[in-house]
Amino acid sequence: MHDDNLIEYADAALYDDENSAFEPDGPFFHDLILRVGQPALELACGTGRLTIPLAQAGIDITGLDITPGMLSRARQKAAGLPVRWIEADARTFRLEQQFKVIFGGGFFQHLLERPDQEAVLRRVREHLAPGGVFAFNVFFPHADSLIASPDEQDWFSYENARGQLVTVTGTDHYDPIRQVRTETAIRRWIGTDGREVVRRAPLQQRMFFPAELDALLHYNGFSVSGLYGDYDSRPLRPDDRLMIVVCQGAD
Repeated sequence: MHDDNLIEYADAALYDDENSAFEPDGPFFHDLILRVGQPALELACGTGRLTIPLAQAGIDITGLDITPGMLSRARQKAAGLPVRWIEADARTFRLEQQFKVIFGGGFFQHLLERPDQEAVLRRVREHLAPGGVFAFNVFFPHADSLIASPDEQDWFSYENARGQLVTVTGTDHYDPIRQVRTETAIRRWIGTDGREVVRRAPLQQRMFFPAELDALLHYNGFSVSGLYGDYDSRPLRPDDRLMIVVCQGAD
């Protein structure tokens, strides 16, 4: 993981403005935990978008993230909830506990190189209880996501918690040799002083193909027990844009 990739997560309040919904992934992980067992560990938990509602539902959960500002906001939002918050790197964390379910959203795509991917998988294997599962999601690559769009494109706009209109544009670049897609988000709004605020945040994401991901997990001690194209747990289809992976430690 490159430090530049953390720029996108430097402003916890901005992150919450754009990422606040528990659905559609929250219910999937909630049901998975109820089916497999507790406790649960969320990797790259951020500001607690999933962690906090899961804790409110009575799940014994730990949230781990590398970004202090995100965790600080998560702790404030979770006041009174029995959540254990851990500031650590997913590649190197060591906890005196094992978990029945270890999960994360799209964090695995932030691991750009094989040594980083394998380091996380080693940490997960060490912390996974017998019969436990590891679940995460990545993009399902399609031709339109593997091309460069160097010209700035309109993405979306919204009103933030302070009533300011934020417009988000961006550019895309794809490196076919490294299989890394770089999205550079450009956010603009009018500050309290009447001047335009412009923030640029590049985000690199490793693109994985299904057979490649299966091999990576296999050779690092996991077997895929579920590969889904949506959070309704239906099997992956050619036109899906997302891959949800559920795997177990191989015997």
